[in-house]
Amino acid sequence: MNGRLQGSFDGRKGLRQGDLISPLLFVLVMEYLTRLLRLVSRHKDFRFHPMCKSLHLVNLFFVDDLILFCKGNLRSFQLLFDGFSRFSQNSGLIANLNKSQVFFGGISTEVKTSILSIVPIEEGTFPLKYLGVTLRPTKWKAADCGVIINQIQY
Repeated sequence: MNGRLQGSFDGRKGLRQGDLISPLLFVLVMEYLTRLLRLVSRHKDFRFHPMCKSLHLVNLFFVDDLILFCKGNLRSFQLLFDGFSRFSQNSGLIANLNKSQVFFGGISTEVKTSILSIVPIEEGTFPLKYLGVTLRPTKWKAADCGVIINQIQY
């Protein structure tokens, strides 16, 4: 590197599927989202989902899925939504609301209605199967992990 830019890059065109740099860019962008959501989780009014509290877990991402976690109260959801909105503004990436769902467990109808008024996302229902694993709003049992354990190849 001699300080000169060799060639040009027009970021408005985006990347094509199969570009070698795509996986690296995906990881970098998702790292930015993760750090942004960690900042959100430090807000005094933010509360973690009860099963994520000890890990300070706010998000998980996969190739084409993003899962966000927070306690089922209006303020935590608003903070999480504001953090994701900031990410969208900065990155130009937006969620496909037609393919998005929000799941609730153990909260009042009033709180659900308030949360659903913030963003027009469909309410999902339990039990939910994700990657072959049944997810539920309560603690997992050992039997719930059987599907995962059976898929592990040695």
